[in-house]
Amino acid sequence: MPRDPLSPAADESVILRAWEILRRRRLLAFVVFMTLVASALAFATYLPDLYQATAVVLVERQVSEAVVTPPASGELESRLQVIKQEILSRARLSALVEQYNLYPRLRSRAPLETVLDQTRRDIQVELTGPEQVSGRTKTVAFRLIYTGEQRDTVADVTNALAAFYVAQNDRMRSEEALRTAEFLKRQLSEAKRQVDHHEQNVRAFTARHVGELPQQTGMNLATLSRLNDQLRLNGEQQLHVLEQRERLLEGIAVDSDALNIAAAAPAVSNTSDPVELAKRIDRMKDELQQLETRSTAKHPDVIRLKEQIAALQREAAAREDADRKAAESSEKTPAPSRDLPPARRRALENLDGELSRLKKTEADVRNAITAFERRLEGAPELQNEFTLLSRDQQAAKDLYDSLMKRYDEAQLVASMETDRQGERFRILESAVPPDGPKAPNRLRLLILGLLLAAAAAVGAVLLAEQLDPSFHTLDELRKFTRIPVIAAIPCIDAAPGARRARVAFAMASALVVIVLAGALSAHVARDNQQLVRFLVRTS
Repeated sequence: MPRDPLSPAADESVILRAWEILRRRRLLAFVVFMTLVASALAFATYLPDLYQATAVVLVERQVSEAVVTPPASGELESRLQVIKQEILSRARLSALVEQYNLYPRLRSRAPLETVLDQTRRDIQVELTGPEQVSGRTKTVAFRLIYTGEQRDTVADVTNALAAFYVAQNDRMRSEEALRTAEFLKRQLSEAKRQVDHHEQNVRAFTARHVGELPQQTGMNLATLSRLNDQLRLNGEQQLHVLEQRERLLEGIAVDSDALNIAAAAPAVSNTSDPVELAKRIDRMKDELQQLETRSTAKHPDVIRLKEQIAALQREAAAREDADRKAAESSEKTPAPSRDLPPARRRALENLDGELSRLKKTEADVRNAITAFERRLEGAPELQNEFTLLSRDQQAAKDLYDSLMKRYDEAQLVASMETDRQGERFRILESAVPPDGPKAPNRLRLLILGLLLAAAAAVGAVLLAEQLDPSFHTLDELRKFTRIPVIAAIPCIDAAPGARRARVAFAMASALVVIVLAGALSAHVARDNQQLVRFLVRTS
């Protein structure tokens, strides 16, 4: 059955038991310990050195972005990534490796793509010094880090990378600002053409509909009201002329010397059929009733219809009164004669001429009223069309103004980039040759090797003691069986020379094992850059 090698006897402590085991297994412990120590020492000694150089690049902003917002600059982090991808391109990395003779051992035994992949892993960019600007984190500096095999070369490579970042940033910002300005210029030209096109459409629409535009509705309503008043006044003037003519004819009829006078009074203007006029009033009343169901009493169309209906009603009343008086005058007045006295004949002719002029004026006013009514009826449709034209014109103008503002800013940014007044990179700290290697940490490896060797030696001793079935003390035997022990006979070495030979062979074998382990570790560690980088990543 398994037994605990460190389990002491009743009168023996754990420390004494452990010491007894170590004394008995000292050769095994020594061999294991020295083998691992030699391996760790050779491993730490023969690992190649890796050097690291760092350059700090400052992001300078000559003009605050609160004053000028660069539309073509882009985010700093994105630009840094673009520049890094250009640096890590195959052509540029190949030139860099050839120029500084990087990775000579790796190039001798590996393809070029492997060398370039290693170069990409050795180049790092770290953003530093963030600041809060308008609620966003802005980078004010970044570090370029290169890790390589040669102490002097890593500084040169790092400085070359920093110089490339500075040059590429200036070139990218300048070209991007110029491209943006040129693009906005083309867009601005197209927007100006659209603005001119829409303005021409509005002008043509205005020219086609002079006096019919929506903004002239108020003026048209006022003109229509004025024409209705003028029509009413014209009717009153005709009645007045007819009354004068009637009195004149009555005077002629009384005069006994004017019995043969013919008073052929022209009838009152009947430019409008009374039946047609009544139908028109009825239609407008129906239209007013329908409109009042949809609009309030203060709506312009409601007010206009009421005024037109009132004007037509006054016209109908005036026409009826004029026709009645004309009929009475024609009944009372005898037919005119050429024998009238010259004064009365001229007065009658003047009244007839005035009445004809008033009738002509009435016809003109009615035609004007009809025209203005058609304008007002077509106003809603024109309003929709004019609204669409105006909206398109305003949208084109807003786009033009926005592009003009952005174009002015783009020109200012392009001027700033040309004069190197925009955001630029400046090497704040150039890379210098490092004082010592970045990796490996040999002291740390040795300490870890010693700890591992000690643990392995203890483990080997415990394993050997666990697997050994023999008894080394009487206490172990008594603990194992209840059979009483009669006597203990010590080991009698009949051939001391043979024993010394075995010990010498064991020591020589242990020495060979230690040397082979150290040589193997040295062979594995020699020029093994990949192993050093792996240890750096995992540490």
